Amino acid sequence: MNENTSNNPIEWLKRITHNDSINKISRLSGIPYTTLYKRFQSNMLTTDEIIAIARGYHINPVEALVQNHVIDTDEATDVRGNNALRLSSISDIAKEIVRRNDFTSGLAAIKKAEESKADENGEANPEDKD
Repeated sequence: MNENTSNNPIEWLKRITHNDSINKISRLSGIPYTTLYKRFQSNMLTTDEIIAIARGYHINPVEALVQNHVIDTDEATDVRGNNALRLSSISDIAKEIVRRNDFTSGLAAIKKAEESKADENGEANPEDKD
């Protein structure tokens, strides 16, 4: 992750927008022009504004928060394994189970088709060899 070493969110903003105009940043992020103008004057951005700008410029919002020292890298990477399951909805978990089951079923079907083809060609199944 590229860090904002200056602790100045406006420097981060200029870097990721390649010095775009306030008008363009406003248009892409959905933040009103007057709000952005005031932020440039005060050298600050709120967390919501950092996220809106990141999304407007197709940057991962979590990475943008890390770059602006809102959260640290450990906090950003802590959503995995059991933590991710706890944060997932029942619907999302069910969809993942179905997706994995379909994948496993697909692999089984491929293996069965390969075995049938080998039997038709009179080839020995490599797993049957001793």
